[in-house]
Amino acid sequence: MSSATAPLTEAELEVLLQRWRQNNERDGITGLLLYSQPEQRFMQLIEGEEKPLRQLFALILKDHRHRNLLTLSDGPIPARAFQDWLMGFEVVSTAAFSQLAGYIDPQSAAFQHALRGSQDALIHDLLASFSSEQSSGV
Repeated sequence: MSSATAPLTEAELEVLLQRWRQNNERDGITGLLLYSQPEQRFMQLIEGEEKPLRQLFALILKDHRHRNLLTLSDGPIPARAFQDWLMGFEVVSTAAFSQLAGYIDPQSAAFQHALRGSQDALIHDLLASFSSEQSSGV
């Protein structure tokens, strides 16, 4: 998760996504990017082989378009959750972001408590919920 340093429009993000998806295809990376415009907050999940992921993450860390990056999970997974998405993307409202199953506001005490437990299941459930809601047209 991170916060945008300046508001981004959906059109601006779509232009960036074209390049990011080309790079992800080249590097065998899949994933999902959510952007909540009112809060200017990103949530992203990336999947792939360790070396290209580490290289991508190094670039993400240097990207001036966001700050306050918080890594919620990092490690091997049994299978990709988004193997067909070079980079799924959605601009979501505050209400939609909050309605995702398992969403916890990172500013809340509940979020800090969840981080002390098994956050991997929480994150997977949250993003899998988004994926299934988008597939069913919600």
